[in-house]
Amino acid sequence: MHICPVCERSDGITRLRAHWSALPPQGRAAAPHLARPSLDDERWAGPVGLLTVGCALLVSEAWLGYVGVAGGGVWLVSLRDKAAQTARRRAEWRRKLFCRRCEHVFLP
Repeated sequence: MHICPVCERSDGITRLRAHWSALPPQGRAAAPHLARPSLDDERWAGPVGLLTVGCALLVSEAWLGYVGVAGGGVWLVSLRDKAAQTARRRAEWRRKLFCRRCEHVFLP
């Protein structure tokens, strides 16, 4: 049994994701702060293409290949970290609770 930290009541506590899915479209539009964190629009083709071009240049013994490989690698690592942060935010959202009395969102 969970208790809301604001109103200190246990009745009316529900999972945020259940509350969000039960809202009508008008309610969802009025409460965007309750929405599940969106997936960032990550474009993996750019860094993978840069890495591929860098490797091709390395094979042809061009010094610019090192720049392409390094740039593509750094870009891929930054996208990987961004995807991990998004996954953590979404996992936290799935754990959150919602108080129907005071409309407070909190972690158990």
